[in-house]
Amino acid sequence: MTLSEVLLWDELKQKKIKGYDFDRQRPIDEFIVDFYCKDLKLAIEIDGDSHNNEEVYKADVKRQGKLENLGVQFLRFDDLEVKKNISNVLRTIEIWIEEHVEKEPAPTSRRRTAPQRGLDSAFIADSTTSGASEVLTLNKFPSSEGLGVGSLDLVTLLEIAKTAALAAGAEILKIYQSGDFSIEAKSDNSPLTRADKAAHNVIASFLEKTEIPILSEEGRDIPYSERSKWEYFWMVDPLDGTKEFIKKNGEFTVNIALIHKKESILGVVYTPVLHELYWAISGMGAFTESQGQISSLNTSGRTLADKGLRVVASRSHMSLETEGYLKKLDEPQIVSRGSSLKFLLIASGDADLYPRFGPTMEWDTAAAHVIVKEAGGSVTLEDEKTPLFYNKEVLLNPGFIVLPY
Repeated sequence: MTLSEVLLWDELKQKKIKGYDFDRQRPIDEFIVDFYCKDLKLAIEIDGDSHNNEEVYKADVKRQGKLENLGVQFLRFDDLEVKKNISNVLRTIEIWIEEHVEKEPAPTSRRRTAPQRGLDSAFIADSTTSGASEVLTLNKFPSSEGLGVGSLDLVTLLEIAKTAALAAGAEILKIYQSGDFSIEAKSDNSPLTRADKAAHNVIASFLEKTEIPILSEEGRDIPYSERSKWEYFWMVDPLDGTKEFIKKNGEFTVNIALIHKKESILGVVYTPVLHELYWAISGMGAFTESQGQISSLNTSGRTLADKGLRVVASRSHMSLETEGYLKKLDEPQIVSRGSSLKFLLIASGDADLYPRFGPTMEWDTAAAHVIVKEAGGSVTLEDEKTPLFYNKEVLLNPGFIVLPY
């Protein structure tokens, strides 16, 4: 599968949000095509180099004719065309869908509640009309059908997490812009600001109403004997990058993740200074919103054998293990960024690799982890195979590597 196919597939998966059912390598009659929407009877083929082979091309044309006789619309794109201008390809598909799908009346309410968890529509309405939340669109997924895990409605939970992150960001900015950094000492002697505490309190006020347990950096003393029994829980870092906050470089984030059986399945990361929101639901792709524009996230897809990989390294320090790892790469380029923004560089394709062998906690990585994964990347242990997992007895992460594939 070529990179262009991966990009196209990732884009098409998002159509599922609108009720379309795209499947890769879907059989139609005796034929196999790259993508097929059974509801629209739409087949999409990426030909690669087949146009350079006359016999293969004739066979493709013959197959296309047979499929069209079955009532299947057949859209073919040359692989090179996709690589050069995927936006035009996607627009062609979008136009065809718009012309062939009967418009449905808009639902009276786009938000769904989860009564089994104690949520109600009044709470959803209140939480999504606060001043902070009006900065960004809260509902990327207008329908929550098929997005539930167990008895949970992940779309509703995503809405709440996004609202909580925005509200926490607003509280952080009040202190950040005042310049009043009342720093206390935590047990590990790292800086803790009033903003950290304020953000935690705001986030907790939203998440507590879901009746799902919360594990936050500000409440990490919950014994393992209790949290090991949790099937779901919120993992929160109310202010990731306190050193960046103190330096006033803007590279700090609010991080909220939903963990299910040791795996991060929902993540929200918000950068208060930049007003950028990132989010993902497992299996539904990763997205970002900035200045009212929503975009999907895709990693670069490059491999470790590639020359000139853009490697994310901490601005404040680089361990001996990291230095040793870099020596194995072919002319790597160092990219610096604070907090969980390191992960987001990989998710957005603006960097290719993030090896981290220094100490981090689970709440430092959980939210951004699922965003990277849904953008096409992975977060593994040093063996580059075993996924990083959560809710360990000791909440300290081992060394890990964020890869673009």
